[in-house]
Amino acid sequence: MANAVAVKSFTVSVARKPVVTLKDVARRARLSLATVSYALRQHPKIPVETRELVATAARELGYRPNPRVASLMAHIRGAQSRPHRERLAFVWVHTSRAEARQNPFLKMVFAGARERAAQMGFALEEFWTTDPGMTDERLEKILRARGIVGVVLSPVTTAEATVTLGWDWRKFAPAVIGNVTWTPELPHAGHHHFLAMRLVLIELAKLGCRRPVALIEATVHERNKHAYTAGFLAHHPQAAAARGLVRVVARGGAEDLRPWLRAARPDALIVSHTDLLDLPGVGEAIKMLRVPKVTLYWSKETPHGIGGIDQCQDRVAGHAVDLVAAQLNANETGAPDLPRMMLFPGRWVAPAAAGKKAMRRREVQRVIRD
Repeated sequence: MANAVAVKSFTVSVARKPVVTLKDVARRARLSLATVSYALRQHPKIPVETRELVATAARELGYRPNPRVASLMAHIRGAQSRPHRERLAFVWVHTSRAEARQNPFLKMVFAGARERAAQMGFALEEFWTTDPGMTDERLEKILRARGIVGVVLSPVTTAEATVTLGWDWRKFAPAVIGNVTWTPELPHAGHHHFLAMRLVLIELAKLGCRRPVALIEATVHERNKHAYTAGFLAHHPQAAAARGLVRVVARGGAEDLRPWLRAARPDALIVSHTDLLDLPGVGEAIKMLRVPKVTLYWSKETPHGIGGIDQCQDRVAGHAVDLVAAQLNANETGAPDLPRMMLFPGRWVAPAAAGKKAMRRREVQRVIRD
């Protein structure tokens, strides 16, 4: 007779942490459900003191919003036509009103941010740190008095290594346009310089260029944390020779680059900006070599025939607005320990002469095949 084994069944009970709801927060704060909902979304109609009271209650209870519900409600609010739209601040950092209105790059950036803000149901209001009598403390008080929480910070065009504003960032949902280092570091949307250089080298290779050289302006080199040169060295078709084919130069420098260009024997020239074509000897040497010219900052004002990377800075600015909106929808403010970064490599614009040459080469190859 087989031995019978008695098996006891048992149940392990796991204590589940109760879900904290919006009603719980309203009860703790002794406010209506609607007031708490608006306060958690940092709505400007709710006084700052009330928003802080609700935030404290939510934090003490461990309240976490449902991201799917928050996303759905944000979509619904954006689809509605609201006569009084929530405002975001566009803060021009170390930039004058005149420069913001005259500089084509800055005009494009602001247009992109304003368009994206409108698409998401926000109004964008401009502020300047350089206005007469303006201080960091005063500007912070102005924004808080107007109930503005979401802040888009403009690109900084000065040659500063690090930028800071003396604000209490816990009161704001910020995002920076550009890659300049901030203290504290904030979420930012910028250009992906490394991938842009990689894209340039790939497209030049398609045009038959196997030995491109690069001139990178020194300030740009530092601001993008050496990303252009890193991309050049990592993805150059001739990796062993690449280090001798890239130069970091000063804009307006006096060094004659003709000997270096002759020794390099380039079949394409990449510059961080077309101003570098005016350096001593560069224009003459390139004209003599007759190689394609490519700029890493291509715009509609770029001279005809020069290709390169359109950084699409209007879209980059739109991405900064997205970062601000995401923080507002998630009830997040302050400088995070790990800031979000959205980097965009831009799009390729083929140099006219090189494009025609490549088309002729492909046509010859097709004839040979046929």
